[in-house]
Amino acid sequence: MTEKEITADVIIVGGGPAGLSAALWCAELRLKTMLLEKEAFFGGQLVSIFNPITNYIGLETKNGREMRDHFMRAIEKIGNKGLFTRLHAEITKIDAANKTIILENGDRFSAKAIIIATGVRRRKLGVPGEDLFQGKGILESGAKDKEKVKNCVVAIVGGGDAALENALILSDYTEKIYVIHRGADLRARSEFVGVAKKNAKIEFCHNTFVRKFTGAGKLAAVAVANIETGRKEQIDVDFALIRIGVEPNTELVRGKIDFDVNGYVIVDHLSETSVNGIFAVGDVANQLAPTIAGAAGTGAAAAKSAFAWLNRV
Repeated sequence: MTEKEITADVIIVGGGPAGLSAALWCAELRLKTMLLEKEAFFGGQLVSIFNPITNYIGLETKNGREMRDHFMRAIEKIGNKGLFTRLHAEITKIDAANKTIILENGDRFSAKAIIIATGVRRRKLGVPGEDLFQGKGILESGAKDKEKVKNCVVAIVGGGDAALENALILSDYTEKIYVIHRGADLRARSEFVGVAKKNAKIEFCHNTFVRKFTGAGKLAAVAVANIETGRKEQIDVDFALIRIGVEPNTELVRGKIDFDVNGYVIVDHLSETSVNGIFAVGDVANQLAPTIAGAAGTGAAAAKSAFAWLNRV
């Protein structure tokens, strides 16, 4: 494709709840806005939530996709208020100083302000077999895949809320669940821990880490080792689920704006980063409270902050 350049008042990078909220408010403020999303769909992590969502004030949905659809109907109502969207927008470079974004196909987008809403991704173990057995024994979600595990043995890697919540969901279907956790103590909330410890199907493997996943075409075992003793063993399983937290999607702006020690973008109370005119919203800038409501709220706040900043420059 021939290189072309499109200019806007604001470019929003990322089409999850934070990016969609920012787009809605930028349009309300009559800012010419470009919303870029690298995937083939909007919604971000919402499309991977298969549980009911009951804690978004005023709106309950049976899963994340249904909530995404509510958000998209709001976006579609914007009409011709100056919002332009682009899916499959694979970004190769963000020039923070010049507020320019370059896509893989050569298209360039320049703006007066940029809102980073790239969210987070599930953290990976980085061990042999992890990628090989995705969809071949390594599950995407307990709620989504619970019918697959009937009378099977499942290993769940992690010790936080997500790990134990999935263990409890799957325990109604499985024969046995091993919860493999690197620490001596679980990080999950007490209400999850208390119920899980009373569940006869759930066995905890503390101070244990995964060495690799093995099998012939399909997952058959998890090789583990004890951190304290060094003892290695193999746990025969039918399925596994990895829930060891998330990490921010910040590769495009590393070295260009400031981050905290955990790699999350540092912002002020106006959602502005260390570079004037660049804002960050949602989970990529909020390690403490990564929620849908928080993402939507910071998206709205950043849009108003960008509007105020544009009227000053």
